Amino acid sequence: MHFCVDRIAFRDALQRVEMAIDRKPTRPILGGVLVQAQDDALILLATDLEIAVRYRIGDVQVEQSGWAVLPGKELVEVVKDVESETVSVQLQAEGRCRLEAGEDQCELVTMESSVGSDLDLKSLFPEVPVLPDQASAAVDKATFLQMVSSTRFATSRVQDSRFATEGVLFELNGSEMTLVGTDGRRLACIRREALETSGDKQRSVLLPKVLDQILRFGQDEAVEELQIYFLDSQVGFRIGNLESFGRVLDGEFPNYDNVIPKSTKHLIRAHREGLTKKLRLASHLTQDASSVVRLQISEDSMEVSAEHEGRGRASGSLEVDYGGNGITAQFNPNYLLDGLKVAHGEQVELHMEEASRPAKFVLGEDFTYVVMPLTHFP
Repeated sequence: MHFCVDRIAFRDALQRVEMAIDRKPTRPILGGVLVQAQDDALILLATDLEIAVRYRIGDVQVEQSGWAVLPGKELVEVVKDVESETVSVQLQAEGRCRLEAGEDQCELVTMESSVGSDLDLKSLFPEVPVLPDQASAAVDKATFLQMVSSTRFATSRVQDSRFATEGVLFELNGSEMTLVGTDGRRLACIRREALETSGDKQRSVLLPKVLDQILRFGQDEAVEELQIYFLDSQVGFRIGNLESFGRVLDGEFPNYDNVIPKSTKHLIRAHREGLTKKLRLASHLTQDASSVVRLQISEDSMEVSAEHEGRGRASGSLEVDYGGNGITAQFNPNYLLDGLKVAHGEQVELHMEEASRPAKFVLGEDFTYVVMPLTHFP
């Protein structure tokens, strides 16, 4: 294997696959990046068995085709720090790979390579699916990235033996796409229309790591469309030259439709920025172990307050659009701030039936955020 590639293109491609490099690999090869040079192109591939990322660089000067699995962390850092417009990479006979970039030089020990290996590549490196010609759905890229950012934050940070709440539910029903994230105390649900679909109903719970990878790097791809592929135990995504694969979680996802309130007794409309500022003010008088703010709502007004023995009390008022009887409810301020951060407009709606029942925030068109109130505080 011998090729010459633009350094910036090589660096950017390595950054895209870096999230799939296993930092504590149970198998050494999972800590590597597979580099394949063929047909004037370079293919980079990494996987930690939860996600896999494949990236293609075109217009590469390939002097000799071949492949090598190189130490992932070291390769990323070396290419990031060399100073040259191009990088030349050549496999050596003694199991090393030589990188030259102007006056900078580096040799990396290969984990496996096409030089001196009698084994097939597929038996050495975990196999990653090749995406079929027909996608399960094609969606507007900006729309899908918005859906991810609108639900990812609400997922659980720990595993639940009963429900797969550490993942994001992805449903495709006709042309309607639904993404849902929940940790059992709050739930975010957003619906959008796909551009094209195969017509099949699909339902998968994805580990959010692949969605984080797409959200971080998908916007940099110079295309407006994203393709989605349901592949049994994985879901694949293609955005331009980027292909990402996420493992599907086993286990049931909570019946989210039963969680979303259907009736509303109190409807309050508030300015997002104004409510955010008052919540931040009050949250300074809370602590992680017992974070609670009180929303006291009366005609055209909302008071946001918090009190902590030994610290003091903070409160602030803002104008709201509300004409009903007064209601007071208590919430974790961080949950409310998380939702307001990803709201799609300047106005938000708060729907409440009773102070002790789940509150529904409408944060955009077909974007619902449900938060459980805190009822055990005075």
